[in-house]
Amino acid sequence: MKACIIGAGSSGIVCVNAFKKHGITFDCFEKGSGIGGLWRFQNDNGTSSAYRSLHINTSKRMMEFSDYPFPDYMAEYPSHAEILEYFEQYCELNDLYKHITFNTEVSSAQRKPDGGWKVHLKSRDGKEEIRDYDHLVVATGHHWDPRMIELPGEFSGETYHAHHYIDINNPVNTTDKTVVVMGSGNSAMDISCELGQAFRESRGPKKVYLSQRSGVWIVPKVMGNTAQDVSMRHPMKRPGKVEQFLRDHIKPSLLYKIVNRLSQIWIRFVVGDPKRFGLKQPKEMFGMRHPTVSQDIHARLVHGDITPIGDIKKVDGKKVTFEDGTEIEADVIVQCTGYNITFPFLDDTLIAARDNDIALFQRIFDPRYPDLSFLGLVQTLCAIMPISELQAHFIADYLNGNYKLPSRDQMAQEANEHHNDMKKRFTHSRSHTIQIDCNEYSHFLYKEWDAGILR
Repeated sequence: MKACIIGAGSSGIVCVNAFKKHGITFDCFEKGSGIGGLWRFQNDNGTSSAYRSLHINTSKRMMEFSDYPFPDYMAEYPSHAEILEYFEQYCELNDLYKHITFNTEVSSAQRKPDGGWKVHLKSRDGKEEIRDYDHLVVATGHHWDPRMIELPGEFSGETYHAHHYIDINNPVNTTDKTVVVMGSGNSAMDISCELGQAFRESRGPKKVYLSQRSGVWIVPKVMGNTAQDVSMRHPMKRPGKVEQFLRDHIKPSLLYKIVNRLSQIWIRFVVGDPKRFGLKQPKEMFGMRHPTVSQDIHARLVHGDITPIGDIKKVDGKKVTFEDGTEIEADVIVQCTGYNITFPFLDDTLIAARDNDIALFQRIFDPRYPDLSFLGLVQTLCAIMPISELQAHFIADYLNGNYKLPSRDQMAQEANEHHNDMKKRFTHSRSHTIQIDCNEYSHFLYKEWDAGILR
């Protein structure tokens, strides 16, 4: 058994470590010259969405790998530079670098008729090679292929996706310009706050608008004396008896509603409703849409550094008309409009996530292909790192024969049931097709893991 791991970002490196510990024979290929993926600022693999001021929106406790705590000297909510340093320390400590082939792209992976893969490799110096593998692990992430919205009309200013945002002067110098930031997620809030701060200090835009199509609940990073995720269990830790009882005896949708209702009451009490700050009121209950985490947005709004406004109705030259009829002259539009889930090295006839829709067993396996697994292909309500670590050890146990998958029909049934349940639970949008609740997910993955060991 020999496996191929595609990518050496946060999911790829933890998979390398898990396979190494479990004695799996493998190769790992990384298109760029270093590890880190998204968290390597201006990564030369061309897929990083990190901007200069980027910090993670979960606490370091909730993003650390189970066998390597974050150093005390690093911030509670680390920057991209600290996160990359942490990943590099992790790789050095576990001697992972020698297991990763850098500057090598997987240009295509073709499934053989009887199973297994022919993997086509292309190095940066132009050398090409084909290798055979028994199993393929896709660890390329889903925040690298930007989804641009077609504006209603012709805009003569400059527009680009948040994926390309570096700072207030790159890729567009925003000095003395009117900027519209489209979106309500974490990137939209971060970028508008940075532009708003520059506006306040008279070193950037002359006006910053935050254009929302729909409202979201906003959670500050610190609530009182604690991080906002202090009550969450690290997904690599098995749930305790109380959590097991609740999850096994209360219908998941009901338990979810109870937790979300209590969370919404707490958010309203501590922060207030978004409409208090001029933002759109969320139509859904807290938890039905991925919440936005920001410590700064409320201050920027109440100080007038950012002007909240509705969805763009049409554009004509530099004139932008919003849904309430307001018209402005804008120079720049930054689209924080999400990402496409794509696998350019896999044939679309084999597997594809059309409209970002993909149903997988345990969010890992397509029931048709037991020799293909996806790592970290989830939108989490926690950090992705511990979820990827959990999945990596699960896949390793499968590859070394300690865990057995259910029948193909059972996998397909469970994958579709879970996928449809998530569609009912979360907002119907291309940004919520692979959403999971981290603690719920880890609870049921552990249950399936135990069942597969018995099988």
